[in-house]
Amino acid sequence: MAIAYVKKEDLVFNFENCFAQTEMLAGTYQGGVRAYRCKLLSGCTVTPQIYPKTLQVLCFTDGKGAIITPERAYAINEVSFYVADPASTFTIHAATDMVYTMFVVEQTIHDIERYNAFHLAVPFFKPLSECTEYCQDCKTANTKSWSIIPTKRLCRILMGVSEGFGEKEGTVEGCVEKGHPAVAQWNVPYGDTDLILTVDNESIEQKAGDFSYVPAGLDHSLVTKPGKNLHYIWFEHYVQEVDYLVSNPR
Repeated sequence: MAIAYVKKEDLVFNFENCFAQTEMLAGTYQGGVRAYRCKLLSGCTVTPQIYPKTLQVLCFTDGKGAIITPERAYAINEVSFYVADPASTFTIHAATDMVYTMFVVEQTIHDIERYNAFHLAVPFFKPLSECTEYCQDCKTANTKSWSIIPTKRLCRILMGVSEGFGEKEGTVEGCVEKGHPAVAQWNVPYGDTDLILTVDNESIEQKAGDFSYVPAGLDHSLVTKPGKNLHYIWFEHYVQEVDYLVSNPR
């Protein structure tokens, strides 16, 4: 099967001190990206482990709270994104029950060289309402997209958000893309979402809390069901360690 995915109801959480974390689709991708679904209960705090020689990207999709660093605090009142400083710590405070997805990306020697030469200032925090909207030819009129981490700003990582609405019965809204050989892709549906993910002519339903992976090079689409909504975060990683910005033939 071309699609690797996990449903929300199949995730297993073992809470310890009001916090639980579970890895999703372990071993699916061999390029150094691991994904975790995390839950923090209302009134509690957690100080995530900082993994050496990695970049940690957190996507907050449910709940309200704050991130506290040694320098400042960031309020989480909507879908928000955080890239941790590899050289520092941070603490998450939950005002309500919170759910977030964390990507831990191993940095190779080439990644570290590029990071030292140029990178997005970290820690980086951005609520969705402050992100930059962009246009793409595969998107329909009822779909909008926002860039979170653009190309070349954080080594081999890219990230964005797509939202849409299937307005008419029998129509779909979203994005139908030809395979992109340069990047692998992970999808995080959230909010009021009811969509169909198709990869290499295989399809599954996806709703908020589910998670999926699309290998580099395979044609894929994420579209709404008629009259339904589409909200998802896409996270991409260039599969080549060097010369990854050069277009690869399909």
